[in-house]
Order: sequence, then C-alpha cells, then structure tokens
Amino acid sequence: MKINQSLFTTILVLILSLVSFQNCSGQVSAGDTFLFGVSERFDRLLGNEATVACSSDVTVSTKAVYLEEDGDVTAAFNASSDSGLTLSAGQWGYSTFETCIYPNSPFSGSLDIPVSVTNNYGSRVTSVKSFPGAEVAIPTKLTFTSNGVTERQCFKFTVVQDAIRNPVVDPMTVALGTMVQKDAGGKETSGTYSGKDACDISVKIDDDEAPGVRVSNISRVMEEPSPSATATNGTFQIRLRTAPTANVSMTINDTYDAVNAGNREGTASPKTLTFTNANFATPQTVTVTSVDDLEIDGVKVYTVEVGTTSSADSEYNGIKPRNVVVYNRDQSVPGYAYMRFDTTTGTTGTAGGAVTRFATDESNQLGTKYSNFQLKLRTKPTSNVTLTFSSTCGNKCTILTPSLTFTSTNWNDYQTFQVEGKSDSANSGNADYTVSFVASSADATYNTTVAEPTFTVRSCDNDGAHLLQPCNFSGSPFGTSGNRLSATEGGSTHIWMIAQSNPSSDVTIGLTSTDTSEGTVPATVTVSSANYNFMESGGTNRILLSHADDNEVDGSVGWEVTTALSTGAVAYNPIDIYATTTDNEAYFYVSKLGSTKEGSSTAADTATIHVCLGAQNTETITVSVACATYGAGTAAFGECGTLSTATLTFPAGSRVADADASDSNCANSSLKQTVTVLGADDNFADGSQDYTVNLTKNANTDGVYSSGAATLSNQTITNRDDEPAGKAVFVTTSGAPGYNGEMTAQGVFGADDTCNNNKPGGVPTGTYKALIVSNSGGDPTIANNRIPNGTNWVLTAGYHYYRCNTSGYTNCSDEHSQLFIANGSAGFDPTNLQREFSSVGHEYWTGMTNALAPATQASTPACTGDGLTYRHNCHGFTYQNCPSTPASFLYGQSWSMASTTSITSQESICSANKRLICVQQ
Repeated sequence: MKINQSLFTTILVLILSLVSFQNCSGQVSAGDTFLFGVSERFDRLLGNEATVACSSDVTVSTKAVYLEEDGDVTAAFNASSDSGLTLSAGQWGYSTFETCIYPNSPFSGSLDIPVSVTNNYGSRVTSVKSFPGAEVAIPTKLTFTSNGVTERQCFKFTVVQDAIRNPVVDPMTVALGTMVQKDAGGKETSGTYSGKDACDISVKIDDDEAPGVRVSNISRVMEEPSPSATATNGTFQIRLRTAPTANVSMTINDTYDAVNAGNREGTASPKTLTFTNANFATPQTVTVTSVDDLEIDGVKVYTVEVGTTSSADSEYNGIKPRNVVVYNRDQSVPGYAYMRFDTTTGTTGTAGGAVTRFATDESNQLGTKYSNFQLKLRTKPTSNVTLTFSSTCGNKCTILTPSLTFTSTNWNDYQTFQVEGKSDSANSGNADYTVSFVASSADATYNTTVAEPTFTVRSCDNDGAHLLQPCNFSGSPFGTSGNRLSATEGGSTHIWMIAQSNPSSDVTIGLTSTDTSEGTVPATVTVSSANYNFMESGGTNRILLSHADDNEVDGSVGWEVTTALSTGAVAYNPIDIYATTTDNEAYFYVSKLGSTKEGSSTAADTATIHVCLGAQNTETITVSVACATYGAGTAAFGECGTLSTATLTFPAGSRVADADASDSNCANSSLKQTVTVLGADDNFADGSQDYTVNLTKNANTDGVYSSGAATLSNQTITNRDDEPAGKAVFVTTSGAPGYNGEMTAQGVFGADDTCNNNKPGGVPTGTYKALIVSNSGGDPTIANNRIPNGTNWVLTAGYHYYRCNTSGYTNCSDEHSQLFIANGSAGFDPTNLQREFSSVGHEYWTGMTNALAPATQASTPACTGDGLTYRHNCHGFTYQNCPSTPASFLYGQSWSMASTTSITSQESICSANKRLICVQQ
C-alpha cells in the first residue's frame, strides 16, 4: 500500500520532534513517569487521546516504580509519612511497592477511570489491587464516589526472583485512560474531570542475574539545616552486579529534578563514580546534603539522577541505572531576624520573644544611638508584610519609624527602626518600655501564625531636677533597692553616669562602697563633654562594681555605692546605686567517681564518693551514708551492695583549701572523707540499673553547719549487669486472632515486618524478628530462609529472653517475666518454659517442631506445574495455596500454648490465622 508522501513527512517530523524535544529544560519531577518510549508518545499524539499531558486533578502517589529482583525493601503507601511510604528494613531497592490513585477535587456522582495493563515481564512481576479490601486482580476500571486520600485505590507490584538472566524488555505500564464523570443517576456528565487523562504508571524490573548497576534507596528523610535538625544529610550507595572487563563510570546529577533547580534543596557528592574489576562489588557512597531554602514548603521530594554508564566493556556501556528519590523535610522557621545597634544579632520564631539591651534618655541626649535596630523576615513571604510600630512609653519616647514593609524581593534585607527619648517632665526614676509591631499581610503565616517579638528599651530619667543620672541597658537590673545589680563573688557589674546636658567642663562624682568585704568601686567617676551621652566600656563615666570573693559560706549579701555631691561644672548629688554579691562557696562539695558491676569488687568496678567541707567548722561534723530503699518489683531494688563505711567524720578545721573548693577538685584534698561502694549481684539480665546512695548531715552544734541550709546532695550510681543480654519477647495482638501463612513474597522477613509494625505499647525499642523458620532446601522461588542456630536465626546462645506483652517492670523484665535462657545451640525447650508466651490456647506460626527443628507437613500438596520444590511451611510462608490450583491449600507448622509452661506442635492449613512470637534483636 502506498503512503501519501506528505503524510509520511509529517509523521517523520513529529517523531523526530518527540525524540529531540522531550523536555526543553532537561528537568523532571520526582513523581514524573519518564520511562515511556517514542512509540507510546506517537500513539497518544495520533490516536484517540487529545493530549500527552496527564491531569493533576488525580493524584498518583508514585508514577515510576522500580523493582529489584534482589530488592530487600517492601514499600506500602502511608499518607502520614514524610516519604509517603512505610518501608521495611533494608536498603537495596524495592521488592514490593504500592502506589495509590485518588481524585483531589470534590465532585458529585461518580468518576470512572479506565485501566489497561501492558506487561512484558510475564510472571516476573505480580500486580494486584491492594486497597481497599482484599487483594484482587487489577480491574479494567476504577470507580470513585468521593475525593481525597481516604478514598484512594491502590496497586501493589511484587517482583518474582527467577534465578535466570532475562532479555531486556519495555517496562510494564498501567495506563489510566480518559476519565468519565457521571451524575447520581449514572448518566455521563461534564465536570472537573471530564475528558481528562489520569497519569499512567510504569513498572521497571532490574534483573539481578545480568550485568547491571545496583542502587540503594536514600538512607533517611533529611532535614533542612536548623538548630533542631538532626538529619541534615542522607546517603545512597551504588555498586556493580558483576565484574566488568573495563572501567565503568557514571555521573550523579543532583539538579536533574526541577524541584532542586540551582541546588535549592540539596547537593550531592561526589558527582562521578568509577568502578573497576577490583572494586566493582564494593558499594560507593553518595552523600546528599540538605540546603535551607528559607521557604516554608513542607517536605520536598526530588530525584537525583544516576547517569547512564560509560565503559569499554560492551555489556556495561549504556546501562541506565535507577534514579534515587530524596526527601527533604522543611525546617525553615518563619519569624524575624534582628540586629541591634552594636551589630549583635538574634532571631524569633512563631512564638515571638522579648529582645533587650536598648536605652534612651528623657533629655534625648542619647538620640537613637542605643535604641535603633534592624529587622528582616526569616522566610520568604507569599505577599507583602507590613509592620506597624507602637510603644508603651507614654511621653518618654518618640517613634521615628512608624512602619516597615517587606516584599518577596527584599524580605531577606535588613531595614532599620528608630526610637528616641523624650522628656515627660517628671522625675519618676529609670523605667522600661516596650516597642512592638503588628504584622499585616495576605500571607497567613505572617499575618496570623507568627507572633511578633517585643523590644524592651530602658528610659533613663535625666530630665527635670536630675542633672546627673545612673543609666544602663534594658535586661540589666536598675541598680535600685528593689532591683539590685548582682554578680557572683569574683564577678563584676557596671552602670554609667550620664548628664542632662553637655557640661562645659569635667564633672567628678565621689563613690564609696558601704561594704568593701562584699564589693568595691573606684573612688570617683568623671562625666565630660566627650562621654555625657555615651555608654561605652572604656568611658570614664562607667562605674565598675567589683564583687569581692571571700572564703565563707555567707549567702547573698547586699551593699550600696554611695554617691557624693559632684564637683566641677555641675554640682549635683546623683542617686545611690544598690548591688548584691552572690556567694560562690558551698557547705559541701561532693565528687563521685566510677560505677559498680554485679559480682565484682575490682577497682574498675567500684564506685567512690568523696565529700569535702566548704566552710570552716569549729565542731566535729558527721554525715550518714546509706543505700536508698526501693520497693520490691522496682528496677533499682537490690542493686546497691556494700558500703565501706556508714559514717563520714570531719574533725574541726576540715575546710578545704580554695583550690579544692569545688565538686571536681574535692578528690584532690587531703581533708576529704571517702566511702567506696560495691554493687549487689542478681541472677537475671536486667541491664545497667541506677541506684542512689543517700548522704545525710547529722545534727550538730557547729555555728555554721547547724544551719538547715547546710545540706549535701545524694549520689546516683550505675550498677552494670554481669548476665548476658536480656531480650524482650511479645506476641502479636493486632489482627487477632492472627495472620494467615502467606506473609508476602518476603516470607519470614514479611513476618518480621509484621512484628515491627505491631508492637504493643511499652515494649523496649529496637528491631524485632519473628520466631519462625523456613528451610527451603535451596528452592530458588523462596526469597528468604531462617534456620534454627543458622541462617537468619533470631536467638543468641546464653541470652535471657523474657515476656513483654505490656508495659511496666513487673510485666516486662527478665527478673519478673523470664521465659527461657538460650542454650549453647541458641535454642530452648518450648515444652519446659518458665511461663506462657501468651494465654493458654493461643496458636502461633513457627514452622518448627517442639524440638526446634524445621518441620514438614504430611498434608502438603504437590502443586503440579507451579515449579515449587519446598512447599512445606506455606512454601516458606509465601503462599496459602498452589498458585495454579487455588483450591489446593498448603500447610505449615504451628505451636499451641497447651499449658502455662508447655507448647504442642502440629500442622495447620495455611489459610488459618495464627499469632506471631516476636523476639527483640
């Protein structure tokens, strides 16, 4: 048949356009499906569908699914997770992946989405509709009657390990066709979704028997850098599957995804990887480091591209590895950043905050020198943000900057606010006032969510009759009788003397301390024309108060700085200044060294407590030493062992030298008194436990130590366990009465996932594995095996195992709920337990006889034609029935809790529900 030359030319041009101009920017988004070939694009363009673009009105949680034949991760949809997934343990790619579809916008009536599956992989991948309801074959149509994630319908894809090298084929596609909207009567109607095309799903399998590149998942969800962030980077690893005959290199493109344009979300390093014949099997690590984009944007998901391989080895040249999806959790904190007049900076967040260290004066000699600050926003706003300022100063100040406006362009640039002092014609003393603002914006975050900070300014009262006035910054005490300047012994405080106006010559004020044993000051302070309106550290108008350090326990003592009538250009007697010196001595210093260990009295396993006196005693002082008392059944009960003495005695004159007068240096003093402590021993695995040694001062007649304030602190000591580790065991309760024998394609590892996803409240943290075995005899159709005291076994020889089905020490400890101690073969006798795993009558999938041997079942069918060799124990707990003959059920071994100390073992049909026994690792 002849083809019209013009039509042929048009088609050729269209094909070349599609090949050459798939994406002008060269960027994609993490959720995009980008595996489709030219043929599909061609069909869509010239076929029945009007456009290639798919509608964003319908969410497809993951459009491009990658499965690894040797993948070790199961991914289930989870809308509440940052990654949108619940992931099993593992890192080297997905063996099972679930993606979900749901309409976003409300509608009435119903919505139909046609579904067609093209699977070039055959039996290498299984696909089912996994939610809602039981797993069924993917239907030819999805029908929705409402919108939102709760209305989702999900597909699950699972790779099948086939142990052979397969030819390369096009990915599996699940095409979601043109949507049809219907009214309540079932008639087709027009609406939000009518005629639009939902995005398709592609599924690609990586064959582990062929030369290839194995790429792990990102190690964790990352967080933008911030003071509270703990995971500001993540890693993934890459290695080759087989040895190449020549070097293999590939690039890492961290700006491949438009979400990370300009590295606004993160950077990857290194950018190039090279594998040789020697290192091909050693994983090379790529680190992705989060970047703070200073925008409030939630969790950003983007793709890091692993580039096509380049090699002189023809089998390794041109391989396109899977890309890596990265999750970056927003840590950008909306709020304000400020810079004071002295360039010190700070920030406030959504809760607002108070900012201090500002001052004005009522004669306005300081101007805005110490009262100006700069502001900017911490995150980019979506609309202009206007700040309107006000104050509580009354007549003591004038605001010079009534408002500031920040835009999406200048939000990160500082703008200056100024306020100056003003006379209120009253001499009421120094006082603080606040400057605040109200933010107005169409951006709800800054308009409503973020609380505005307040700025406190000190107003120094140098108007009216006050010709000279002490002045300092807000946030410091006023230096009055009710608000004294305060420092610890050996420290200092300061305040400045300012004037009402510029003096014609120097003014000198005499200063006197009322108690030089507590604090001293200079003899005079000078106010001049150069410093009368300055408060700087080197100014001669600065009054430095030195708080004296004595060697007595005398508490906090108040004293005053008396000012004299000034001489020079101004004759005026300023107000006195009040101060307090806080004691830095203690009645007792206590030093604790080391910890104890059960059953050991060596120096390394002995705790030592040294006690010293910090004040001079004229009478003998004694301190009683005793183990604290704990109730039976508590973790600390029976942990404190023996004490070397019950009483510490200090003769008169036992105060330590100043150099040793601290908790850390008490041990160096020859005047110390010491008690050594040994831990008690028990016969159960309870880990390290803390207990307290009480130190109590006894009654005495000493002039200092008879005071009720003369107390010393009790000491907490850790007693280390000498038994092997104790591990918790629980029985699953959710899904009661249990789970059938098909535990996903992961088999026993799927049982492990069930354990970790169904922990009862109160059990210790950590990873748990199911007490269940599968001995396939090398059957390649079973992904994972578990052999008693062998491959993937869950018990460790000598460890103590205890029941923990609920919280509380008496319900969850080796001391109170021990089940067994694993023998030298990492086993135990399940017919001779110390207590039941759970209630008598409960049944558990274990795959074992009562001698802990992998069991076989006499009732197991042949499953002719299915290629299953093992078949026992629900074919390694991967099937309920024969795949080709669903009516033929498999069998597995279960245990029954026959009594409070013994189980029985029997075969059970794999469709039956049993519990799982879960063991802490």
